[in-house]
Amino acid sequence: MENQVECVIFNAEIMHFADLFRPFHTYLMSVAQVKESNYMYGNPLNKFTWTIDRCTIVEPIETVNPPEEPLPPPTRLNLTPFGNFEYQPEGSEFDVLAIVLNASPSTYASNGRRIQDFIIMDDHKKPTKFTLWEEFIDHDGNKLLELLKKEYPIILAKKVARPKSSSGKTPQMHTRWSNKFNTGLTNRFSTTIEINPPYPQANVLRTWAQQNEQMLIAYTMKSTGPTCSLLFVPFEEEIVPIAEIRQQNPGQIFYIHAEVALQNENQRFCILACSDCKQHFTRAFSRRKFYCTNCRQATQLVPRCQFEMTLTDQSGSTTTTIVDEYAEKTLFLTSKEIYDICNVKKGLLPLANAQKLLTGKIFKIQIKKLFTRNNEAGKLVILSFIDKSNSVVSQMPATIKDVAEGSKQKIEPAAPEKQEHPHITTKGNGSYKCNAEMKISPPKNC
Repeated sequence: MENQVECVIFNAEIMHFADLFRPFHTYLMSVAQVKESNYMYGNPLNKFTWTIDRCTIVEPIETVNPPEEPLPPPTRLNLTPFGNFEYQPEGSEFDVLAIVLNASPSTYASNGRRIQDFIIMDDHKKPTKFTLWEEFIDHDGNKLLELLKKEYPIILAKKVARPKSSSGKTPQMHTRWSNKFNTGLTNRFSTTIEINPPYPQANVLRTWAQQNEQMLIAYTMKSTGPTCSLLFVPFEEEIVPIAEIRQQNPGQIFYIHAEVALQNENQRFCILACSDCKQHFTRAFSRRKFYCTNCRQATQLVPRCQFEMTLTDQSGSTTTTIVDEYAEKTLFLTSKEIYDICNVKKGLLPLANAQKLLTGKIFKIQIKKLFTRNNEAGKLVILSFIDKSNSVVSQMPATIKDVAEGSKQKIEPAAPEKQEHPHITTKGNGSYKCNAEMKISPPKNC
C-alpha cells in the first residue's frame, strides 16, 4: 500500500522550487523538516507533515547516481461519490474525480470577483456545477476551456467544497437529485486541480467517456445557452408534476407536461425595456432614447414581448411568464408589431391564431424557477416548449445577441431569418453549435 505525506513550501522557497517539481515525477528528498500533523485543521494524509526549504536536498530520480527506477503511478485516492455531495458537512473539503463536460467564459460575481463555471460529471450520469474563482481561472480554467475544444478532459479536484449560501450557511439539500445539481461545488484556497492525471481510476473514467462520447455531446448541446453560457439541466430530462414545483430550488431548470392557455386575454402583452441591460420600465409607453441608470449610458427603450400563461396538468395548475422569441411565436407577431397595435393604434391583439396553436394540445415545457428577493415563491419563466402530439419544436428566429463575452444581452427587433452563432466545436465524429435556436436565457428582470 503506497504511503502519502503532505509537504509544505513557504514564502520565497516556493519560487526556488517552482521549476523543479513536476506532478507524478519521482524525486529523492533528504533532510526535510518533519513534524506531527495538526489535527485541528481537518484529516491529514499522514501522521507527519514535511516542510521543504533551501536546506532540503531534492534530486530528480534520473540524476541520482547510481540511477534508480521511478516509482510506479499512484493509485491511492480518497474520492467522494457525486451522490454524497449533499451529505458533506459545512466547511469540509473532499476530493472529486470527474469528466469536464462544458464551460462558460469567465465573468464577475455580485461581489466583483471573477468566476468561471464548469459542468462536471461522473460515470453514473450525475452532472453538477463546479465554480472556479480568481487565480484558479488563470491557472486551470483557461486550460480546461481550451481542452474542451477537442476532448472531454478528466480532472482530479482535491479539497473542493460545497458553496455557502448568501446567509453564510450551506444550503439545505432536498432529496431530489435536481436540487443537488443546483448547489454544485466550488474551489477553496487549498484546492488543487490535476488535469488528465495518470491514476488508473482516471483511465477507467476516460474509457467510459470515449465509449459514450455521442451521449456526452448531446448533453453538451442541451446545456449550452444561446450565448455559449451554461444551462444547468439534468442529464436525463426529469418530468416534474406541477404540484411539486414548489419543491424546486430557485435557479432550477426542469420539464413539465401540461396544457397551455393564455392567462388573461386583456393582459399587457408588451413592455418597454432597456435595449442593453433589459431593465423593465413598465410605466413607460413610448419608444425613445433615454439615459439608463442601470447601464450608466444613453440607450433605447425598445418593445419586449412578455405575458403570462396558465399551465395545467393532472396535479394542478400554475402561472408562468413567457418572453421574447417563444412569446412572439405563440402570438404570431413580433414585439414591434405588438407595440404598434397596443401602444400606437390603441387596438386589441388578434389572438385567434394563438388560441388555435394552444387549444387541445399537451406540451413538453422547459421551465426555470427564478431567484426572488425575501425568499418569496420563485417566479416561473418558460425557456422552451414542444408540442408532444407531433414533436414539433416551437421556435422563433433568434433576436438576442451576445455582447461583452456573453455576460450581457441586447434586445433587438425580431429578424425575418434565423440566426446562428458561428462557433462550432467538434469532438471526435460529433459536433455541437452554440446557437439561440432551441433555448433562450431567462430574462434578467422578469
